[in-house]
Amino acid sequence: MVNIPLSSVIVVAMLTPGALSNLMINNWCGAGVSMVKSKYGNCDHGPDGRCIRDGGVPWYIPPGSGQSILSHAWDGETVSLKLSKDGSPPGVLQFEYSQTFGEWGGIWWDLSDLDGSGNGLVGTPFRNDNVGVTPTGSGSGQGTCVKIRCGAGSVCLDSYQHPDDPNTKYCPLDTGDMWLDLCMPPDLFYQQSLVVLDEKDKKNLTDTKPPPSLEYRVRPGSDHARRGGGHRMYFES
Repeated sequence: MVNIPLSSVIVVAMLTPGALSNLMINNWCGAGVSMVKSKYGNCDHGPDGRCIRDGGVPWYIPPGSGQSILSHAWDGETVSLKLSKDGSPPGVLQFEYSQTFGEWGGIWWDLSDLDGSGNGLVGTPFRNDNVGVTPTGSGSGQGTCVKIRCGAGSVCLDSYQHPDDPNTKYCPLDTGDMWLDLCMPPDLFYQQSLVVLDEKDKKNLTDTKPPPSLEYRVRPGSDHARRGGGHRMYFES
């Protein structure tokens, strides 16, 4: 699979009114992460829209130790984001979602190990890494709009292992950014620290360093607040 650095690609995200939050994919791994997208079960593709099988290339999130983040704008119904890791055995971790409106409007989402190493086969390249999903803002922590924590070296019971697992979550449309942390450090994995960006902070997500006015919104006493040092790289899908 050919990788293309996100820093060399700028893709304009189309945000739907009423759903201004994003999925923030944070690569803490010591290896790069590739991502492809499939919608309505169609072919996997990357930022150029071409099917991977026809020569398209995936999004690529460089190794970042928490400083390499891809911002993905919600893109309608029946979307699967498939994540693989450099140097790992073949396989993908899927983040699946549908963005709906009207009476049942919201973000319906899940993590899935199913089909990771083939149709009907469980497999994820992050089996030996901590993986976390954390909704933020309005609605988070209520109903099924709750965090997921998949511990390294164990079967993640919060992700799909079988087609009939009841692991789909729901968050209202006004929920804030949702964070998907890959290879999450143990201190953050257990402390459940959050970073929430205001809308004004998202204007230059493709910049490799934040503008002077950038302010990180963190919970008092969180690990991010104590570190307060390095800049983060933001990319946009």
